[in-house]
This record gives sequence, structure tokens and C-alpha cells, in this order.
Amino acid sequence: MEEPIELDHTFVSDKVPQAFVQSVKYFFSDAKTIEEYWHMVQIAAFRFECEQNTVDVLTIAIQSFKQLIRKLKSTKLVVKPIAFFYGILTNKIKEFYLEQLFENRCESKPFRFVLETGEVMYYDWLHA
Repeated sequence: MEEPIELDHTFVSDKVPQAFVQSVKYFFSDAKTIEEYWHMVQIAAFRFECEQNTVDVLTIAIQSFKQLIRKLKSTKLVVKPIAFFYGILTNKIKEFYLEQLFENRCESKPFRFVLETGEVMYYDWLHA
């Protein structure tokens, strides 16, 4: 049985923004790996209801990836880079989400937060 051929960054799905591909391809040129990193972005954005903020999420994703690369280049302590990236990303997206929540505090939308167990919590702090 033949081993699958590794496809480079030019074969990445159209669903992955080109700005993200261009940032990641210098460190991970495999299309599948780039798509896995973008999938982590989608998961984190969904977790904090930020999927509609595509420009902001893309910017945060690229910043998070740069932070990951800096950590990879400066230490050997990162065992699973994609998990480390997800940790950086969720912290940054959570910060963005909370800023948006504060800016839109006059709206009567309940605060939604997904716990690490997967449980979803809602809290309407205006009408508590």
C-alpha cells in the first residue's frame, strides 16, 4: 500500500483564509497541518460566539500563531504545538469576547461560556 502524498500549502481548503495560510506556511507547509491549526481557530471562535467577527478572529489567530512560533524557537518545553496554540488562542479570544461583552453591556443578551467539561453556562448579569 502506498503512503499518502503530502500536499503543500497550495492545496489548503478555500475555507482557510489566505492571510492565515501565508503566515503558517513558512513553519508548517503541509496543507493538512495548516487546516488543523485553522480548525482550532474555528473551535475557539465558536466556543466564545465570535464566529461572525471574522477579521478580528483572523487577526487573533495570526497573533497567537506568532506567539506559538516564538515559544517553539525559544524553548524545547512545548510537546504538542497545536495544543499550545489552542491555549494561546482561547486566552486571546476570551479576552476579545469579554471586551465585546463589556462594550455591548447595555444589550440584554445572557453571557454564554463553555466550560472545559463542555458544559454551557448562561448568565444574564443585567437581570440577575
